[in-house]
Amino acid sequence: MRIALTAIALLSAGTALAQPSPVGRTFHYERTNRDGSEPEQIYIHRAAEDRVVVYKMVERCTRSALVTATIDPETGEPKGFTAAQLKPGATSEPYASILADVPAKTLKGSIFSVHPPLPLTATLGTRPWHLYDFDLGTLAAAFQARPGSRMPMRFGMAMTWSDAKSGPQLLWLGDAEARFLRIERHMDRNTLRFDVGGPAFGEAGGGPLWVDPRDGHIVDVQWSRPNHDNYKDFRLRLIGEEPAGDAAWTALLTRHFEGCSSASVGTRTP
Repeated sequence: MRIALTAIALLSAGTALAQPSPVGRTFHYERTNRDGSEPEQIYIHRAAEDRVVVYKMVERCTRSALVTATIDPETGEPKGFTAAQLKPGATSEPYASILADVPAKTLKGSIFSVHPPLPLTATLGTRPWHLYDFDLGTLAAAFQARPGSRMPMRFGMAMTWSDAKSGPQLLWLGDAEARFLRIERHMDRNTLRFDVGGPAFGEAGGGPLWVDPRDGHIVDVQWSRPNHDNYKDFRLRLIGEEPAGDAAWTALLTRHFEGCSSASVGTRTP
């Protein structure tokens, strides 16, 4: 009992014990609507201090995205992204990119899998900023850079968006802020609960975000604004942590197409 009370006291005081580097760690999430529909598997891998890779797939043997961000390790802010299609053997084929031109306050995107390449631009507003449809991969790095902190976090948000009416777009959504609400037992874990809102979420609004108090990894997010056009809102729920390291990550990517017929490869987009 005394040990348990001490642990609670440390959590209440916001004391974070020393944690290993996030480099090499891979967290498995499921992105859905808040009602659990439209499930997609999301794997966030910290490949290096300054690099985060997100692997997205609906199911094995189908077309899957592999998106890499170069980041500032101290803030999680992205400097640029490269989007690729995962290929057999853990290889990939890049098809689009986004670069943050900070001096020009501009986000510059390009879809170069088409001819001629399609340019996309948006204003770069509040910094640090995060790309919503990267499924919070860089925001996760931002929380991991400040484990146990209850200080507010203000950031800008952008999003790539494509629908039948408008086609591909790069949008600046506006400002968002995460404010600590309380310590909460959530999904059978001790968490720090934040309320996230702001103009970036539009009329739909934001919602809660739960993080692990020890190392800052995201446990659950439930927001009202979707980050893909086939969703009506947004939930990102932690499933578990995968084995760490480059070899385990490569093995995870390799398994996506193992044993698949050639006819099934690349037939469905997540």
